[in-house]
Amino acid sequence: AMEAALPEPGGCPAGAEAEPCPEPPAHRLSAAELDRELDSRGELIDDKEFDIPQVDTPPTLESILNETDDEEESFILEDPFLLNIDNTDTHSYDTSSVASSDSGDRTHLKRKKKLPDTLSLHGSVIRLSLLKGISAQIVSAADKVDAGLPTAIAASNLIAVGTSHGLALIFDQNQALRLCLGSTAVGAQYGAISALSINNDCSRLLCGFAKGQITMWDLASGKLLRSITDAHPPGTAILHIKFT
Repeated sequence: AMEAALPEPGGCPAGAEAEPCPEPPAHRLSAAELDRELDSRGELIDDKEFDIPQVDTPPTLESILNETDDEEESFILEDPFLLNIDNTDTHSYDTSSVASSDSGDRTHLKRKKKLPDTLSLHGSVIRLSLLKGISAQIVSAADKVDAGLPTAIAASNLIAVGTSHGLALIFDQNQALRLCLGSTAVGAQYGAISALSINNDCSRLLCGFAKGQITMWDLASGKLLRSITDAHPPGTAILHIKFT
């Protein structure tokens, strides 16, 4: 006689023709058991380590959902420059972006009320000024001495304008013509003035030409100091020149 294999406790019957063993039912936690489980896990969090502040009356879900943006206050940096309303264009700063960029260190943030919207706006940092006097004299020089059209400009305490016929016209701050440097004969040889540079004390002027030549002028006397023909590839225009 054959002996039948006995199933192990809690297991399935052995044998090829045994039916699949059903899985044991999952243990479901009751509400009370779930609360005890959460409380036991909550004790594992160290309030001192995570610096969690104590809340006397925790907010309800309904009160959180009913909050509006008008009740929130913006965070701004404790920076004297940013807090100086007279010197800051408040419309160019997004206070929420400033706060979020340093949200990792709340010690550098200070709760402030929203700035009023009635602050005056600052103007542009660039002021457009039409030099009508210089423009009129350039037109006059083109008619009288065949100076040509303006091709380059350099501005400092003096204003230098280079022309297409190789002349450099020097004006003072009152737009009065002080000097006319060069000649149309030099312009025919070197081409138009393509770059200008005035040194720091306004005593020297560098002129770069369309055919690669460079001239240096004394702005006090109007004399030609140097003529450089080998510092740039011949036949190639000088696009930028500067004292170093």
